[in-house]
Amino acid sequence: MSAEAHGNMVKLIWRTFWIMLVLTIVEVVAAIFYPHGMNRMPLNIFFIVMSLTKAFYIVGTFMHLKFEVKHLIITILVPLILLLYTICIFLAEGSSWLQMKNTIW
Repeated sequence: MSAEAHGNMVKLIWRTFWIMLVLTIVEVVAAIFYPHGMNRMPLNIFFIVMSLTKAFYIVGTFMHLKFEVKHLIITILVPLILLLYTICIFLAEGSSWLQMKNTIW
């Protein structure tokens, strides 16, 4: 690896570090200052979005997926999206069954 390529990689890693640090600080501040009487769903959605953003930077930079070919990225992302969709469907279905059970009894 040339000195220039090494320098570029170090800059990329530091940039990713600072982005992740800022995202984490924003998450902590949001958790501390979120009003306790309000609905928690917007905060939970915010945490999910921030976690996915951090996961994108980790996978892209430290696992070098950002530099791979497009088809490999699609091969990894499509099953991940389908898995997340399946989890959401199972959670909604389980909630529906629980609500039906509580209504009947």
